[in-house]
Amino acid sequence: MMTLLKQLILMIVLLFTLLFCGTVYLSVQNSRAFLTEQLTTISQDTATSLGMQLSPLILDKNNQVIVQSMLDAVFDSGYYRKIRIVDVEGKLVIERTAPPHVNQVPDWFIRLFHIETPTGEALMTSGWQQAGTITIAANPGIAYASLWASSMNALYWFLGASLFTLCIGVVILHFVLRPLKAVEQQAMAICNREYPEQSEIPWTLDLRSVVQAMNRMTQKVKEMFAEQAASIERMRAEAYLDTLTGLANRRYFDLHVKQLLEADEPLVHGALLFFEISHLKEINDQKGFRVVDHLLIESGQIIKTLVAESGNPEAFAARMSGNTFAAFFAGIDQDKARQLASHLSHNLTGLHERGMTPFSDVGHIGGAMYHGQRLNNWLSEVDLALRTAQSEGPNTMHFFTPQEASGMGAWSASDWKGILLEALNSHRVELYTQVLNSVEDQLIHREVFLRLRDELGEQIPAGLFVPMAKRHGLIQEFDRIVIELCWQEVLKDPSLKLAINLFPASISQPNFVNWLMALLGEKPELASQLSFELPEQEALIQLDDLRAFIAQVGTLGVEVGLDNFGRGFGSFTYLSTLKVHYLKVDGSFSKDIEQNRENQFFVDAIVKIAHGLDLQVYAKSVETPAEQAMLMSLRVDGAQGYGIGGTELWQKARSL
Repeated sequence: MMTLLKQLILMIVLLFTLLFCGTVYLSVQNSRAFLTEQLTTISQDTATSLGMQLSPLILDKNNQVIVQSMLDAVFDSGYYRKIRIVDVEGKLVIERTAPPHVNQVPDWFIRLFHIETPTGEALMTSGWQQAGTITIAANPGIAYASLWASSMNALYWFLGASLFTLCIGVVILHFVLRPLKAVEQQAMAICNREYPEQSEIPWTLDLRSVVQAMNRMTQKVKEMFAEQAASIERMRAEAYLDTLTGLANRRYFDLHVKQLLEADEPLVHGALLFFEISHLKEINDQKGFRVVDHLLIESGQIIKTLVAESGNPEAFAARMSGNTFAAFFAGIDQDKARQLASHLSHNLTGLHERGMTPFSDVGHIGGAMYHGQRLNNWLSEVDLALRTAQSEGPNTMHFFTPQEASGMGAWSASDWKGILLEALNSHRVELYTQVLNSVEDQLIHREVFLRLRDELGEQIPAGLFVPMAKRHGLIQEFDRIVIELCWQEVLKDPSLKLAINLFPASISQPNFVNWLMALLGEKPELASQLSFELPEQEALIQLDDLRAFIAQVGTLGVEVGLDNFGRGFGSFTYLSTLKVHYLKVDGSFSKDIEQNRENQFFVDAIVKIAHGLDLQVYAKSVETPAEQAMLMSLRVDGAQGYGIGGTELWQKARSL
C-alpha cells in the first residue's frame, strides 16, 4: 500500500520517463535519417572525386604505386569503411576495408539504432576508354558517435530537468495534500472520541469541499452523541429522579439500596436517615402550592449538600414521598451518622428563620444503622425512629438502636488502625476472583476482590475495612499488595488475565503510579494481562488524574475500565473524551432486567453509546438465566455474577 503522495510521485516519474523515451527515440530517428543522408552524399562525392583523379592513372601499370598511395591516403582518414576498385571485366583491382566497431559507443546502442552503410559509386575513364568502377562506403562510426553524444546530452538535460521538476512538484504536492493529512488525523481523532475541526480551509476547490464536509460530519457526530446522551439522561431522570427536587425517587432508592445489600460485596455498615417536613398541608392551605414547592426544593438542596459534603461516594439522597426525604450513607459508623443527622437538623431548622415556613416546628429526623437486617426491617426501624422523634417534640432527632454494637462493629478508630497495620505487615490478605465471560461464553478476565483476616482468623468484610483504610490513609498499601500478588501470578502463568479494582485515591499519587509503572516495566510484554477498574462515581471526581493514569498505563497495553457505571446521575458526555476501554454497568440494572422496561432501555442506550465509542460493555451481578438472556439480547459484550460464575477463593491469607 502506498500513500497518495507516493502514487503521484510515481506517476510523475513514469510520465517523465515515457516523455523522455519518446522524445529521445524521435530525436535519434530524425538524427539517424539526417546522418544517413549526409553519409550517402559524402560517399558519392568522394567516389566521384577520387574516380576522376585516378582515371588517368588506373590503366598504366607503372602508376599502380601512385594509385595505391592516393587510395591509402583517403582510406586512412578513417571516414570510410570500404574502398573498392574493379576493372571493366569486374575483376578486383584494389580493396581497402575496416571493421564496423565504433569506440565509446555501446554495442547495444548500435544494434538498437542501426545505420545502413551508404555507398557511392563512379565510373573511371581514360579519354573515351572505360577503365573500371570505384565504390566507396562511408564509415558510420562518426554518425554513431554523433548520435550517441546527442542522445547522452539529451539524457543529462532531461534528467536534470526531471529532478528539478520532481523536487518542485513534491514540495507543491506536500502543501496541496497537507489538508488530506489533516483530514486523516481528524478521522482518527473521531475514532478516539475527540471532535476537532479544521480551521485552515485549503484553496484547492476539491480539497476545500472534502475538509468542509469533514468538519460538518465532525460537528454532526458530536451533536449526535450529545443528543443521545441527553436523551438517556432525560429518560433516566424520568424513571429515577424526583422532578421537583432533583433528588432520586423512591424507585431508585429501593433498587439501589437493595442491590447494595445483595451485591457480591454486600453492605456491612451503613446509616439511613429520614427527614419529614411538618405542617405541609397547613402551609399549602395558607400559602399555596408555590410556597410548598419552594420549601421542598430548599429542603432537598440541604440534604443534597449534606450528602456531597460527607465525602461518602456511596451516599445519596432521595425523596421518598410528598414530605419525606431520605439520606443513605454506606460504610460509616453510628457516631459519624449521628454527627450527620445533627448537622442536618441544624440546617433544616434554619428554614423557619429564612421564612420558608411559618412554623418553627420545621420537621423531624429519624435514623437507624444497618446491622444485617432485611431492607424492609431496616426501613421499619428508620420509620419507628422518625415517629419517636415526632413524639419527643419539635425539631427533634432520634436514632433506633436495637442493641449495642459488638465484635468488629465495636472496634474504635485506633483499634482499626492497629488491625489494618498488622494485616499489612503480616500480609493477612485473601484474594477472591469472579469470572467475566463474553457472550460466546469465553473467559475475558477474572476480577479480583480483596479480603482481610484478623488475628483470630476471622474474615473482615470489605465494607468494614475499606472505609477505615481510607480514613487512615492506608488505601495505597492495600492496592500495592493486591497488585504484587496478581503480578506474581501472571509471571507464573502468562495466559492469566486479571482485573484489579483500584481506589481512585491511589492514581492521584505520583509515587504510587511511578511504582506501578516500574513494576509493570519489568516484563512489559505481560503488562497487558492486567487491567484496572475504578468506581465511576469516585473516579469522575478526579478526571484529570484518571486521564493521566490511562495515558501512562496505556503505553504498556494495559486497559482501564469504569466499575459500577450508571449508579450516579451525572452526564455521560465525559465518555467522549475519557479513553477508558470498557464499562461495567452497575448491578442494580441487571436485577430482574427481563421485567424492568426502564432498565432495559438504560442498558440498551448505554450499549449503543459505548459501541459508538469503541467501548466494551459488561453487565454485573447477573444471577439468573433470564437476566443473562435479556442482557445478551441488548448486545452487552460480557457478563459476570453468580449466574455466570460465583466468587471463588483464589489465594488464602499468607505471607508474600
